[in-house]
Amino acid sequence: MLHPTRWLTLFLSTCLALASCSGQNSSSVSNQWSGPTVLASVTVEDASASDEGLKVVRSPHYEIYSTIQDRPEMLSRLAQLMEGAFGMYRTVAPMVVPTDYPMRCYMFNNKVQWMDFTRQHTGMDANVYLQINRGGYTIHDWYVAYYIGDVDTYSVASHEGWHQFVARHFKGRLPPFLEEGLACMFEHVEWTNDDLPRFNLSLNPERALSLRRVVDANELFPLSKLITLHAGNIIGLPGIRIEAFYSQNWAFARYLWDGDGGKNRPALERLLADTAAGTIYDPTGSLRRAYLGWNPAGVQPLLEHYLGQNLDAIDADYQLFIHKVAYDEMTEQFEMH
Repeated sequence: MLHPTRWLTLFLSTCLALASCSGQNSSSVSNQWSGPTVLASVTVEDASASDEGLKVVRSPHYEIYSTIQDRPEMLSRLAQLMEGAFGMYRTVAPMVVPTDYPMRCYMFNNKVQWMDFTRQHTGMDANVYLQINRGGYTIHDWYVAYYIGDVDTYSVASHEGWHQFVARHFKGRLPPFLEEGLACMFEHVEWTNDDLPRFNLSLNPERALSLRRVVDANELFPLSKLITLHAGNIIGLPGIRIEAFYSQNWAFARYLWDGDGGKNRPALERLLADTAAGTIYDPTGSLRRAYLGWNPAGVQPLLEHYLGQNLDAIDADYQLFIHKVAYDEMTEQFEMH
């Protein structure tokens, strides 16, 4: 059943129809690729004699249980993806000391299997999870997803893997909107000819286009509202509001990661380090331990403390960054690599 100490973490895939745009090369966004240099050790085997058709994919940090049968190469790639993403998670949160036992993932071949598993394992919260049209969710330190095409499946897995990583390794609790935004930074994945995943934490064409659509429709959440939301709050809202939630969260995470030449990255690193250690600044005390009740009133003073500005000043800079991403960066976001 749903862990009572953590909020709902999930990824609703909007799966936009994307078109490539041409433009001149730039080093500010499009060239910032990273990832593993060697393939991880991966094995694929039957999970057990009693679970016919269930495979288990093992790699150094993961156990992936899957009912996917007709795409064996995809299972191996999924493990390579997660190992590569794990390295990127540690790039963002280098203070984390990895545990010595693997994290468990469930990847089903279709939505019907995913729904059956969800009903059996999430108790009274099943109805919330079953409202996810496309995507996945994370409970405890394991995530559950299903196949929706290679590209989107990798995107969901890499997104949910961040929630899983945080649940396993952080004593405290990140504000939900920020945890979701950081998860979105891992969604855009490309592959080398050697089947190595490549990540660019500044590129996410789908979220950038979504942000542009939200801005043009005048559907942005005020920052004072956005910072109090979690994924469960937006299930069932109109599609444009769901797009606003995820694209704005992604934009805010990027604002902290690389906005204005990276001026806020030291503050983000301190915030993540303190959350991992359970010493995050929070007058309400609700963010210092993951098992405590969630109190959104703690987020504004937290941001003001780490960024050294009041929320109005933060919001003014953030709005400028939103405009930059939604308009000035759009060509770069869609360049082919």
